[in-house]
Amino acid sequence: MGIHIPPILVVIACKVSIAANPDPNAAFTHVENIQWVTENSMMVCQRHEIPLIDPVEGLQLSPAAEPMPSLNPDFSDWSQCQRAGMDLEMKWDNEHRNTPWRVWRIGCPSRIIDTRTGETIGYKLPECGHKDTVICEVDSEI
Repeated sequence: MGIHIPPILVVIACKVSIAANPDPNAAFTHVENIQWVTENSMMVCQRHEIPLIDPVEGLQLSPAAEPMPSLNPDFSDWSQCQRAGMDLEMKWDNEHRNTPWRVWRIGCPSRIIDTRTGETIGYKLPECGHKDTVICEVDSEI
């Protein structure tokens, strides 16, 4: 029996501030002149676990049709995780445009391997960040 890979990505969002005068065309271009906020030379970040939801799952194309099954991403194929991460990054940043938070990193589930047998025994979601680089304000694991 295979081990289930959770369809969850981790967003590490860090605090930003306006770096200088805002772009006068920002309302049209959506370009932001921002910089990462640091406290004691460390970035201030949050960790969010985002479950991936298939919007088509359960839809019926006709009254007699069976409901659509979910698209189960295969995160053992890193390209699928990277593609989902790029989409999630753009969506998350757009949804949080009026906040001081922007995506710094996206994390995919990583395999936990039994070193004696070489078999995958589970998956782990990434931590908030590097110990000496990031202060994590919100971490759903804590």
